[in-house]
Amino acid sequence: MGVTSIEWADCSWNVVRGCSRVSEGCRNCYAERIAVRFSGPGQPYEGFADVPAGRRHSQTGAATCGVRGKWTGRVELIPSKLDEPLRWKRPRRVFVNSMSDLFHEALPDEAIDRVFGVMAASPRHTFQVLTKRPARMLKWATRNNVQAYVQHEHAHHDPSPERNVWKIWPLPNVWLGVSVEDQATADERIPLLLQTPAAVRFISVEPMLEQIDLCLTAGSEVSGAEGAARGIHWVIVGGESGPGARPFDIAWARSVIAQCREAGVACFYKQAGCNVIVRDVDDMGPDDYRAWDDVHRGEPFPPEGVRLRLRSPKGGDPAEWPEELRVREFPR
Repeated sequence: MGVTSIEWADCSWNVVRGCSRVSEGCRNCYAERIAVRFSGPGQPYEGFADVPAGRRHSQTGAATCGVRGKWTGRVELIPSKLDEPLRWKRPRRVFVNSMSDLFHEALPDEAIDRVFGVMAASPRHTFQVLTKRPARMLKWATRNNVQAYVQHEHAHHDPSPERNVWKIWPLPNVWLGVSVEDQATADERIPLLLQTPAAVRFISVEPMLEQIDLCLTAGSEVSGAEGAARGIHWVIVGGESGPGARPFDIAWARSVIAQCREAGVACFYKQAGCNVIVRDVDDMGPDDYRAWDDVHRGEPFPPEGVRLRLRSPKGGDPAEWPEELRVREFPR
């Protein structure tokens, strides 16, 4: 089982390795950094990530600390990890490919079929699949006889005739989601998600780089947040953490939570990130306001906002958030 610090999952299942950047949300990719670190000879990500010449450890072959490499674009299914969920007895929420994208264009349909076959044979687990490539996801999920391909792979693990993929499609234990970071990616990706057959559809607004109006992304005749969220069951929101983290305005999180409330959609505020700003004194905690007021007494609040100093390295401690933002819900 892959241990994960991601608050909305119990574990990760990295059955695919490799990726490539596709939009601004990938600029500070944590998975790429980890892959570079473990890309030396004999390491699991050798060949999947490039390390600049001369920047490897002389004995282990791993990248030396702080080296910035990049994905090579190689993406492969790892057969030895395919049956892992079948061995996990306790039901759990499984984040599928926290280090990759199951719907990457370099991964053949047959590999995706095999992953879905295992998920079909593991009904006690809930699988959370997140992609930045919803066009590929939609194409795969709606191709002719996709259920037959998944049923074929499922039969390798569970030959019981009682569990027929055709009768339970889309798989009730598989959630499909898209990751968006700004209005442009929301407008592009969410409508494609809404067209994709799924028991649960979700949106991860992380890293959130600007205010996003979900009302503009549904492509629906229904107006307002109800139109945007129709067919969406869950929204995750969070700021960026790690080196080079870009600013995250607390007001953006308020907006997403309000849209979810209006539409009756579950919302999970994951983290504020490590570069949190506020543009309104009402978004400051008491300690932050006192520190600001001691230095800037009587001055107007700056339009670029004030950066908060949180104790949590990634802004993930709900005790440091305004009370109304302490929202961590799951879809029913």
